[in-house]
Amino acid sequence: MKLKINSFLFLLLLLSTGLNAQNVQVTGTLKGFEKGCLVRVLVYADQFSLLEKTVATTRTDSAGNFRMSFPVHAATYAMLAVDLKRTGFYLKPDAVYHFNIAGDSLARHASPFEEIPLKVQLKAGDDSLNAYIGAYDILYNKLIINHFRDIYQFHDRKPFDNFKTAVEKQFGHIKSPYVRQYIHYSLASMVWGLRAKSLAEIIADDFSGKPVLYQNIQYTGFFNNFFQTYFESTIKKPVSRDKLLLVVPKRSLAKLDELFASVPALSADARVRQLAEMIQLAKYFNDPGFERQDIAALFKQIAANSRFPENRTVARDYLKKLFALLAGTPAPAFQLPDFTGNEHSLKDFAGKFVLLSFINTDCPVCNRQLDELHDIGQKAGAGFTNLTIVKGKITPAFMDTVHPTDRNWPFLMLGKSILLLEKYQVVTYPAYVLVDPMGRISMAPAPMPDGDLQRLVAIKMNAFKKRKEN
Repeated sequence: MKLKINSFLFLLLLLSTGLNAQNVQVTGTLKGFEKGCLVRVLVYADQFSLLEKTVATTRTDSAGNFRMSFPVHAATYAMLAVDLKRTGFYLKPDAVYHFNIAGDSLARHASPFEEIPLKVQLKAGDDSLNAYIGAYDILYNKLIINHFRDIYQFHDRKPFDNFKTAVEKQFGHIKSPYVRQYIHYSLASMVWGLRAKSLAEIIADDFSGKPVLYQNIQYTGFFNNFFQTYFESTIKKPVSRDKLLLVVPKRSLAKLDELFASVPALSADARVRQLAEMIQLAKYFNDPGFERQDIAALFKQIAANSRFPENRTVARDYLKKLFALLAGTPAPAFQLPDFTGNEHSLKDFAGKFVLLSFINTDCPVCNRQLDELHDIGQKAGAGFTNLTIVKGKITPAFMDTVHPTDRNWPFLMLGKSILLLEKYQVVTYPAYVLVDPMGRISMAPAPMPDGDLQRLVAIKMNAFKKRKEN
């Protein structure tokens, strides 16, 4: 009978979760942008790994307007993206948002993510969720600007106590659980900075035995920051890098958990302890002392066997994020036109090493490095090709400077395929990625042509040839 009751309650929980999902409406108007701009709403698949997920996509009409509707289960942090430029806001089920966005004339072409910073005016019908958090953030930022050293260097409680009193006066009446939790964990992070509590007391008061707020960005931010440094801050260091170097290669989740359970403050809460374990595994993923496949094996076990469904999701997301663009993983596919209109895809160059170069038409450094790319191609030989992807307007001045038709490799126009920059994690111009003959990532990012690129390309090509011969 007990089993049936629990199953029934679990079914009710699932049904209630589905019923809580309510549509939100996001509309807006863009000024100073080209028509047909890509507009998206992104969230974090989970707020521990910070793997991004797109929940809605549209394009602006001829007047610069856009409209989206999509379901939301609970209040959470989100990002509105216009092409690759973003602004953050907070989503609430059954809420309505309208954005007025103007383009900034201060273009900065060094980075695709900073060319046109978004100037946003937001009108939100969300029970003042964004207004409350925005007002609190303004108050918090003033405190940090005026008293950062007092709090974090001299550990002076007076500015913090005054701030806490002001916060209670201004926000004490608010009933929104999300806002109250947001403020609580912001204050808790300052208590940590003040060293007003021991590390064990912080865990006991704010994490262990408390609900895990998977959707609250202030909670997860504090959790991540705290546990990234906690194990190195403790005096006895029960979970040190050296101890992890002994346990991780065994690929035993039970032994890993046994090590973390030796920390008294974490011994009683398996859910929180497992999240702390994942944060440490991710921290050492790129550490040369650890084998990535050992860490991946532990994440896979958590993803398959954790008692906590939310933790299983976090583990899967960590695997996706950590392995993105790693050597040996498939290179993101694309199909783009060259200047004559002929379409090219990455598959067209199968069997060759492909050096992708991402350039902007207004980037002088990009143009200067084309001659060096030509030299690298000449020395690499038949098993290699350059492939340049161009963002920006193809003006006569650009054609006169670059003369792409004089090069012996394709120049492709990015056009509206703007998300390709995101997929290849292009954060500055120029950017380079080397793809192997099997269509897999070989180096991402690859170094600049005036650096060590030519030597590294030769090493990669020779190593591939020897593996093929053997």
